[in-house]
Order: sequence, then structure tokens, then C-alpha cells
Amino acid sequence: MKVSISWLKEFVDFNISSEELADKLSLGAIGVKEQTQDYLELDLTYNRGDLLSLRGVAREVAAVTGSKLFFSTPKQSDHPWERKDLPENLVRVDDKNLCPVYCVATIEELKIEPSSDEWVKKLKDSGIRSVNNAADVTNLIMLEYGQPMHAFDASRVKDKTIVVRCAENGEKITTLDGKERILDETDLLIADPEKTLGLAGVMGGKDSEVSANTKTILLEAAIFDPAANRQTSKRHGLYSEATKRFQHGLTRTNLLQALGTAIEMYEGLGGKLTAITLTGSLQDEAKTIKLTREKINSLIGIEIPPIEIESSLKKLEFSLAAQDSAWEVTVPYWRLDIQIEEDLIEEVARMYGYDKIPPKELKGELLEKINQNFFNLIYDLRKASAEAGLTEVQTYSFFSSAVLNNLAWDKNNLVKIANPISSETEYLRENLWPNLLEIVDKNLKAGYKDIAIFEIGKTYSPQKGDLPKEDYHLSIALMNGTDNPIQELYQIFESLKNSHPGGVTKDLTDENKYFHPTRFAALEKDGKQVGWIAEIHSRIANKFGIEKRVAVLELKI
Repeated sequence: MKVSISWLKEFVDFNISSEELADKLSLGAIGVKEQTQDYLELDLTYNRGDLLSLRGVAREVAAVTGSKLFFSTPKQSDHPWERKDLPENLVRVDDKNLCPVYCVATIEELKIEPSSDEWVKKLKDSGIRSVNNAADVTNLIMLEYGQPMHAFDASRVKDKTIVVRCAENGEKITTLDGKERILDETDLLIADPEKTLGLAGVMGGKDSEVSANTKTILLEAAIFDPAANRQTSKRHGLYSEATKRFQHGLTRTNLLQALGTAIEMYEGLGGKLTAITLTGSLQDEAKTIKLTREKINSLIGIEIPPIEIESSLKKLEFSLAAQDSAWEVTVPYWRLDIQIEEDLIEEVARMYGYDKIPPKELKGELLEKINQNFFNLIYDLRKASAEAGLTEVQTYSFFSSAVLNNLAWDKNNLVKIANPISSETEYLRENLWPNLLEIVDKNLKAGYKDIAIFEIGKTYSPQKGDLPKEDYHLSIALMNGTDNPIQELYQIFESLKNSHPGGVTKDLTDENKYFHPTRFAALEKDGKQVGWIAEIHSRIANKFGIEKRVAVLELKI
């Protein structure tokens, strides 16, 4: 949001430099991306939609500088249409959830010409180019009030009738940027009885654009569902200053003020209001929130005097009714971001000044330091494996269907996932080495000849109860192109002894169908088997597409 300094001074009486103003806003949690003598560019958080208008920024400036505002909320009787007996335009809104408020005014006897130098400068300082006086009014109003508007050439609207409806699948529209858009039923349209006039809240259509020959306009001011508007904007890749404001949410009170001011500006150009239609609920619901001193002091961490709390919120135009150690706070209609007590407390904190909140030691006792020996062991083992020339890989925590088929694994001995994302993720891995064989196969196909990889990760085995037993394993797979890769793998294992829990080798006595009949041995520690080292049986290797000898090691950490 670019804020023209000279234009801002029409709404609030401040006499500090733009640099000082930027500092004060920043201390009040309003970010400033760029500061010049002509403008400030604000870096707003998404919740502060009220600051997408000069009047909203002026309210914030008045609060942080103690300055006076030059405007107030007008009474309903002050709107220009209240003083006239005017006919209504024909308007039909098909879905009031997608378009809860739709207003359209007919302005006749306009002369389309370039805008004044004053208007052009206001737009330029705000980062918007001037088009013509009719289009510039809608942009000036959007910048001042945060309420987007659109002007249709009335002569191009059939019977001057507006229909707000959802598009049909495959329906097309050419937007103001000259591109044809293919629509679907999620897109909300502004149309007449015969054709589409624009994408609601996103961009107008080429067929109803205001031109130099336009004499009468239909001026639209509406509120559209923010989520639906965002969906249409994203799907068509159309992002504008108007869509940004629709997506943050708008208020009825602000819409009526903006519409009234726009009509007066067109009347200043010689236009004449001849008809107006206001549909939907035009009253904003008052919102009240209970605020307690206990919650304020608990969250902020210091005792803030009640007078400071009241002063902070009143500066932002909140109304307070005092109760016992609490307040009933009425939220201004333009602050749509204030929903709960914590939102109010944030306002108190930033107005009080974050810089005034002193650092404070946490109370309570520190927990005992977690024993990191096991994780240090894993780190040392990972480091030692890499230093031994192995490349670390990381595979999924489940067995693929290819692994299960190649090994003819008994699935009854595996942990089955209750809600797998696919048939490939049904069973958790019991060992790491089968997944390493898949990696060896992929590397062979990629053209690698010597493969030395390792993985450290969790394995899972069934046990009584709901949760499986989890263990950490180290697994190594080695293919070096020799007829006996297990020799080199054993040397690597010996080099890791300082990093793993120790162990000696012992011949396996039980026949294992996955391994070479004479090239396998157990790894033991304190008389218990903690792993094994073996050469994969050629029959098993071939099933994985591997034609060479592969040695593997699996060690429980």
C-alpha cells in the first residue's frame, strides 16, 4: 500500500517528517518498506485490511502521533441519494452468499476527459496511473476508502439491467486486458440479460468499458465473498488493487460512505444522479468483546495501569464500558481483524509500546537435560560411515510392493498401516537392507559401477498393544565389481568399531534363503546377536535386476 504524504495530510493533522512518521508506525507494528518525502509504502500483515485505505492509515497515524482527524463517520441522512426521490435500477442477485451487498447508481450527463493535475498526482504518488476522469474517480475512492468500484458504460448494458450470477461451464468473457477467459460455475459474474459485463470483484469486461463517447455510467459498489473472489482471481491469474481489498473483507458502512463521496465527485464533474439501487443488508453488526485486566497482564507480562489500557484503545476509536476489573469493548466497524480478547490485548501492547516491556526471567525450574548419548552415537556413526567412503541415502519407512514380491515376505510378520495413502505404503519396513537393494538397482541403471551406500533409520516390528516396536538400525550395501565384496564390507565394519556398540562376528547356523550359503555371519555384542553381514543370494539379487555380487550389513544400534 503506497500512501501519498500530501494526500494523507488532508485526513489527519500531523506535522512530523515522513521519516519520523515511518519510525512511529514501525514501532506500532505497522511495517514500512520504503519511505520518501512524497510517499510511504507500507508492509502490511494480511489481517490489517483497514490499512488498505487512506482513511484507515489516517486513523492509525492519529493514534500513534496524537494528531486530530479531519473526518468522521457521516450520518445516513448525509448520503446524496437521501435528499432525492430517485427511481431504482433493475438489479437481480442470484446468490446472496456470494454477493451480500450490491449497489448501483446511474450517473448521466458526464463528459469524459483527462483528470486534473491534482488527481493525477494523487494517483501517481499512490502507484496508480491516470486513465480518465470517470475511471479515476473509482480509483481515488478505492484509495481513500478501501472500497473498490467499477463504472460500466450504461449504453452498453441491455435495458440498464444488472444481473449478478454464477457463470456456466465453458462460458467466455473478454476482460479489460484484452484476454479471453473461459469460465466455470465457481466464477461470479456481473452481466446484463444478454451478455457478461465483468468478473465480479476481479476485472471488468471489454464490452462495457467506459470510452470517450460515454455519457452515462452505471456505478457499481458491492461486497463479494472473499474466499470465492480469491478463488476466481487465482484461477485466472488476475491480481489487482481491487481484488486485494475484496479478499480482505469490506464493511457496509464504509461502502455507503464511499458510494456517496463518489456520486458527489461525479456531480462535481457535471454528472447527475438519476437512479440508485441498494440491495442487501446495509447495516454492520456491532461487535463487543470482554477484556479483563488479568488476561492483559498475564499475556503481556507486566502490570499496565487501567488508565493506560483505556487510553490505548480509545486512541484507536474502540468504545469501552468499565466493569469489575474488566471492560466490555465495542469494536469499530472498520476493524474486521478484531475477533477475540487476544486481538484487543495485542492492540493494547503495541499502543503501550513494545519497547517499554522489559525483559523478564522465566519462572519455574529448568527440566533436567535430556541424555544425548544415543543421539551422539548416531551422529558419530553417521560421520564415521561417511568418512569410510560410504554415501548416505534415505529411503521410505515402508516396503514397496516390489520388495515384498521379490522377497516373498510374510506380511503377517509386518506392521500394516491402518490408513495407507496407497497400496505401495501398506507395510512398514522391518529391516533397511531390502530398500537399499532398490537403491543399488537404480544406481546401476544410472550407469554407476561401484556403489557403497548406508542408511541409519527406524525399523518397525509388531508387538502386543496398539503401537509397534521401533528400533534404530544401520544398514550398508556394497557392490565393488569383485567376486567377494563381503571382504571389503567387513573391513569397513571393522573401521566403524569405535563408533558402533562393538561386537564380534560369528557364523550363522540357521540357513537363510536371502543370503549366499557360505558368505554370511552374525554380529554379536555381550553374547547377543545385534546384526549380521552377508552377501545377497544371486537369485534374490537378480529379482531386483542386479547381475553383480552385492554385500549387505544390518546392525541394530
